Amino acid sequence: MNGRQTTKDGGRAALPELLFGVATSDHQAESFDPACPDFRDIWEKQQKQTARGRATDFWNRYAEDIELARGLGCKLFRFSIAWSRVEPNQGEFDAAALAHYQEIVAAILRAEMLPLVTLHHFTWPAHVEERGGLIAQEFPHWFGAYTQEVAAHFGKEVPYWITFNEPNLLVYGHVRPWWQTNWLVPPGNNHGLSDQLDNASQLIRNLFISHSHARKIIHAINPLAKVGVNPFVLGLPAELQSFIDWLATRTTDRKSFHRRARKVSEQPLLAQTPVDLVISRFTPTSQRRKRVAFSKSYASAPQRLVVRKGEPFSERKLGYVEGSNAKLTIEKKYPAATSQGFATHREGLIALANKEIDGFVADQPFLDSISAFPNLEVREEPLYVSEYAVGVPQAQPDLLHVVNATLSGSTPSPYAMRSLTLQAIRRRGYLRVGCDTRSCPDSQITRQEIQLARDLAQQIFGDPERVRIESVAIQQRVPLLVSWTRIFDPIFKIMSIIGTVLTSNWWHLGMAGKLPEFLCPKECIGEQDFVGLDYYWGVNRSEPHRLSQLVDASLSAFAHAPVDPPGLLTVLKRFDRWFPGQDIMIIENGCIAKADGFTREDYLRAHIHQVMRARSLGIRVKAYVCWSITSNREWGLKFSPDSDFGLHHIDLDSDPALTRHSTPSATAYKSIIQAISKKRQALPK
Repeated sequence: MNGRQTTKDGGRAALPELLFGVATSDHQAESFDPACPDFRDIWEKQQKQTARGRATDFWNRYAEDIELARGLGCKLFRFSIAWSRVEPNQGEFDAAALAHYQEIVAAILRAEMLPLVTLHHFTWPAHVEERGGLIAQEFPHWFGAYTQEVAAHFGKEVPYWITFNEPNLLVYGHVRPWWQTNWLVPPGNNHGLSDQLDNASQLIRNLFISHSHARKIIHAINPLAKVGVNPFVLGLPAELQSFIDWLATRTTDRKSFHRRARKVSEQPLLAQTPVDLVISRFTPTSQRRKRVAFSKSYASAPQRLVVRKGEPFSERKLGYVEGSNAKLTIEKKYPAATSQGFATHREGLIALANKEIDGFVADQPFLDSISAFPNLEVREEPLYVSEYAVGVPQAQPDLLHVVNATLSGSTPSPYAMRSLTLQAIRRRGYLRVGCDTRSCPDSQITRQEIQLARDLAQQIFGDPERVRIESVAIQQRVPLLVSWTRIFDPIFKIMSIIGTVLTSNWWHLGMAGKLPEFLCPKECIGEQDFVGLDYYWGVNRSEPHRLSQLVDASLSAFAHAPVDPPGLLTVLKRFDRWFPGQDIMIIENGCIAKADGFTREDYLRAHIHQVMRARSLGIRVKAYVCWSITSNREWGLKFSPDSDFGLHHIDLDSDPALTRHSTPSATAYKSIIQAISKKRQALPK
């Protein structure tokens, strides 16, 4: 075939009508319901991310947002269903929740738009995760039962379905790229790298099977329904993307999958650091996580304020030890105070006793020597509870796994114990651990940390004596774990995305029959009614230096995202070749307030221009859906212009009324839709 549908007389078939639309999703827009939290709610709390709270209150205000979309001239409205609301307990389906979503479908139809329903938009019930989550062998059956209930209620009224939103990003809940500070999506884990990769491959297989099963269920109820998936697609130079995809198809078995996928989580060059670990009352903070990996917590202690006895407390000037997180506490608890750093706790206490400062903030273990200062006292009320964790150099997932296994009293994965990092430590003959043995050498916490170092040596060598304790100051903890090799990170990052299935177009490769069967079973090949995709960012062949930025943008670093509208046309051409004759639906495309010099309205114009170019070439682009109709809670990020994709702005943090305000990008989108509609109407019938 030549990639084009043709008529009986050899002419080209008419292109489908282009449907413009907007989108939203359950977790990002619906208010949090404590009666049926999804697993992402639980996970975001564990990760200390921004909770959704009321979000945009779409659950109650869906009619308002549907009317906004109708006013733009849209013909397609995408929303997603909260599985946790529909099935709050295993096997128990909530009739009221199903009726609510059925009413949303009806409201969209009344507004003369078509509903596009997403079944799984990065969220799932807690009870599903408790039973093994998306990688459980039974997951396709659980997803099928959920799909059956939804489709039975309003499947006949819904013409377009997405089973899994951006499935290729779901693997990053099981494999964490070595340059990422936090897990991108749940569930995250502390497994060794080999187990992480096994889980990722099982996830990929489960998603293909689950999608295929759900498609059959929907078709049984509505044979005319169109069912697909929208992978997240980057705009890479065509030659590089083709090379990555070709290498992915060379993955023939689990062994080659492991060998090639390891480099996503394991940096090519082992970290060169003076110590292997730091166990020194080290509290994970967002800033520290950018440079250091942390284990689970092994202890905690209250952070308290020290003042002079018998004197009224003034918060004008407060002290802390440089390198500690006490400065953050001062900024939060005493915003009017100025802060002064000291090299040691003793220096800070002396300054307080001499009235050079008005108070001193520190963790309790460092205040055990307060008796040496009879004119000072520790206030009982804790300001903050510091959680202590082991600091590990980044990009060493197996060493981190061994630490976490030791803390939990379990046996590390044998694959982790054979990793390059552990082999290097064994060749040296001892473990190097940084501890603060000077500030409070006789305290219980110091003894606990030294014992933990010995336990780790026992785990690695079978001998608790094979450890060397290096005395470190608080200020040294982060620098000692940051390798000079980090200067090569941009190069290593690019190297890491080449040659592995994880960073390829693996969903589309599977649909095209180009993946091994252990990832995509034969019966799942071609199980799609349209080619779906999400496209946001890209670089062209003249910008290889920006590839690192592009990778970061795909993992939610939107502020420095590179924009390449022609890259969308390149993607559309590729999928037109892979799936000749099938309609292509752009399920998401959109921009934050401003990226790479493009305002949101400029971004929309430039990308829709590429869509029209594609159609002029005969490529069957069926839909263009803008993300998103309003501002929303962008997956645990703090709300700001750098995380706001809304055509209509909502001040999520400061406006209790959650008022929708039209933006210039909404006006631009409406004008584009009107102009294209008029041009289409002017064409001869």
